Amino acid sequence: MERHPHRALSHPEKTRLRHLVEDLERETGVEIAVLLVPHVDDVEGFATAYFNHIGVGKRGHDNGILVLVVMDRRLVRIEVGRGLATVVPPDAARRVIADVMAPHLREGRYGEAVLRGVEALRHLVRPARVLPPASG
Repeated sequence: MERHPHRALSHPEKTRLRHLVEDLERETGVEIAVLLVPHVDDVEGFATAYFNHIGVGKRGHDNGILVLVVMDRRLVRIEVGRGLATVVPPDAARRVIADVMAPHLREGRYGEAVLRGVEALRHLVRPARVLPPASG
């Protein structure tokens, strides 16, 4: 049974995800966007185009991360802005996908996969404090 992207995460999971993303942006300036889509043929091309189109990250800092989940293939792509290339290198992104997210995706638990993936990315990013914290 395939789930519709809007129903892939429960309301509590969506709320928790929003808080994780907002807290990380407030603490580090890093923006994380999560996108679940039912199907995409060219995952890498779609992720890059979407990342650039919506402008994930602060202008001039390139400090955004896109977590793309293709539901019908249970496939994940983590697109990282150039400003975070040393903080979340490709091998670290692959480990987050394989070790943290994939086990939950195999069981069809998209919400758990996304939450755990964002938490793992947060642990990589927080020590770097990419931008100074916002004052006030």
